Amino acid sequence: MRIVSSIFLSAALLVVTPAAGHAQDDKAVHVNLGGGPTFNLGDFGTHFGTGWGPAIGVTVDAPSKKVAFQFEYAYRYFNIKDGAPVLGASKFSANHQTHQLDFNVVANLTPSDSKVRGYIVAGPGAYYRKVEITEYVGTGVICNPWYYVCGTYPVTAVIGSRGGWDFGFNVGGGVGFKMGDSGEFYIETRYHYVWGPTINSSTTLPAGTTTTGGTANGSYWPLTFGFRF
Repeated sequence: MRIVSSIFLSAALLVVTPAAGHAQDDKAVHVNLGGGPTFNLGDFGTHFGTGWGPAIGVTVDAPSKKVAFQFEYAYRYFNIKDGAPVLGASKFSANHQTHQLDFNVVANLTPSDSKVRGYIVAGPGAYYRKVEITEYVGTGVICNPWYYVCGTYPVTAVIGSRGGWDFGFNVGGGVGFKMGDSGEFYIETRYHYVWGPTINSSTTLPAGTTTTGGTANGSYWPLTFGFRF
């Protein structure tokens, strides 16, 4: 609720603040604040449902205003899907969290004085992904790279937090609607792909185990609504 309140407060300030003069039109540094749903793709979407989370960034315009450079942080939270595959467990609860650091190039497709700005954005990023297993009732045999576990464990050892930093990239675009002299409401979507670790069993799994591990590569598609000023 604090994030939603901050977004609407920012919008209100942009609407009611009088024009501060044409000097603001030439400002080179911008801050964006937004958030929205994140849709999962591929195997990641088989295990975790639609996520959510905020994003905040700083953008520095090049002198031409046609290109800009952005640093952005985003947090995303995903709950496990009902019926997600977990071998040998009668009860299983987990969540997936991502801390995203992106370094992007933004290319503006419309003139700088346009009331509607179209743009594309792309760049590399570092992603800290963490899986928390909060409930487990089962055999102690679990092998699934999306939960960062593969092997035979004491039942109590399955519960816990696992994760790490991974490299990825994002590419997408958006539309911004001018508000006042330097404010903007934007709608944006991007495709993110993250190369995850390989999770293989370090122990001998019982006969009949359907998997012996794999990679935790993931992709997701956030839809962001926000304000830039």
